[in-house]
Amino acid sequence: MNNNSNSLVITQQYPVEKYNLLVSMQTVAEISDIQKPVMNVVSISTNLNDKEIYEQEKGYGPNPAKYAITKKGLTKLMRAAGIKIVSSRPVIPSTCQKCAQINASIGKPVNCGACSNKDVKYEVRISVPQLTGENIEIVAHKEIFVADVVKGMSDKQAAEFIKFRNEMCESKALNRALRTAMQIKGTYLLEEFKKPFVVAYLVPNLDNDAVKERAIDSFFASKNELYGGNNDAARRTVYVEDDPEDLDGGAYEAHQTPIEPAAAPEIAEPTPAPAPVKQNGPADPNICVKCGAKISNGVSNYSIENYGQPYCMTCQRSMGGEKQ
Repeated sequence: MNNNSNSLVITQQYPVEKYNLLVSMQTVAEISDIQKPVMNVVSISTNLNDKEIYEQEKGYGPNPAKYAITKKGLTKLMRAAGIKIVSSRPVIPSTCQKCAQINASIGKPVNCGACSNKDVKYEVRISVPQLTGENIEIVAHKEIFVADVVKGMSDKQAAEFIKFRNEMCESKALNRALRTAMQIKGTYLLEEFKKPFVVAYLVPNLDNDAVKERAIDSFFASKNELYGGNNDAARRTVYVEDDPEDLDGGAYEAHQTPIEPAAAPEIAEPTPAPAPVKQNGPADPNICVKCGAKISNGVSNYSIENYGQPYCMTCQRSMGGEKQ
């Protein structure tokens, strides 16, 4: 805090040469007497065994390795920054949305009970206090396409992943929101982690009698969040589009807590493509009778209604006008 005025110049106390500043602005011209700044300093361990960072890009020749912050490290920063989780909920995956659209177009009910789809998607919303006094809501989504992730895994690895896919999906959605909220870079050099991280935000100034009285009323009445979380007039929402964690080739998952494999990952042999399935007797409505590919209930219903037997979309297109 500047002694000459009710202003805040963060770089005076925390110069960028010595600290990583995770703040949206480095100078606040004036702060009202009903608020006061909170500045927290957080150190992120460079010991990989502490699992607060992980190697995302290996070093080659003159290019040093680059590291990213794990869920554990992000959680430390989240708590220091006064960030709160507003909501975390599963939402309908893209695969299910497409299935519902197909069924709606042919007038068939969605038969979710017999569906083998295991894809998941989560939405996480967090409330982030700012140095301007407002609260910004960050909304991030993460979707996991199970077939893409388990490709190349052994049966045991795939089963373990599927068991924890919901927790992992939710965790990655939260991490995506936190990276955006605190302007955290996708990767850092190891030397950069030797500088502590600084987060700053405003809280009610309880030395002010009016604020203190209001805070006590809110605490006992449980009507409002102490730090302005329910002040809709001072809140705006940011939707996250993308995040560097999706480009790490799977290194991120290896350093998260939801899955704790008992043994080191095995290298699975490539699985040969299955031969077309020849069906004897009544046709399986979820297997194409021409090429043997698995098909959804919606595609199957449409094919049976128009072609008399279950065909995948590719075979339907190749058949052209051969409707029965």
